[in-house]
Amino acid sequence: NMGVEMLLERQRGLWSRLRSAPISKVTLLLSKAASGALISLMILLVSFVFAMIVFKVRIQGSVLGFLGVSVACALMASTFGLLVAALGNSPATARGVTTLAVLMMVMLGGAWVPTFIFPAWLQQFTLVVPVRWAVDGLDAMTWRGIGLSGALMPILVLMAFAGAFWTIAATRFRWTEG
Repeated sequence: NMGVEMLLERQRGLWSRLRSAPISKVTLLLSKAASGALISLMILLVSFVFAMIVFKVRIQGSVLGFLGVSVACALMASTFGLLVAALGNSPATARGVTTLAVLMMVMLGGAWVPTFIFPAWLQQFTLVVPVRWAVDGLDAMTWRGIGLSGALMPILVLMAFAGAFWTIAATRFRWTEG
């Protein structure tokens, strides 16, 4: 959603105002990524607090690992939003494409159906889906009760996805309106 909102801001001419501020383009994109990550992190944490209260979900693994996976997941989601803004032509087109992309990532990532139910070839394919790593990391920290070591690989992979998304977005971002 952040990416679509950035496209709307560009369309409305707000980017020309933001660019006139005495900050660099990289700083402007980093601030968008940081605010998106904070919003994403708050949504994730509020969802987990709700699940803890209502459904008795517990962090049976490492609390530090849980927070690490949550932060990495939020950064990945935020930089994916930047990627949408960088590659999108119009808000309407971007909304449709990202809805499809997010639904596919959630389905293949194991958020709807556990990945161990998938055929072996599909389980291997899902390793290139960032949501798979987020789900695996959060599963490890909650119901599987794995310590901090179970969070390290998901954190690293999610940060690698965030870095890749950021790099593509920063190099492809169009600074003109319209």
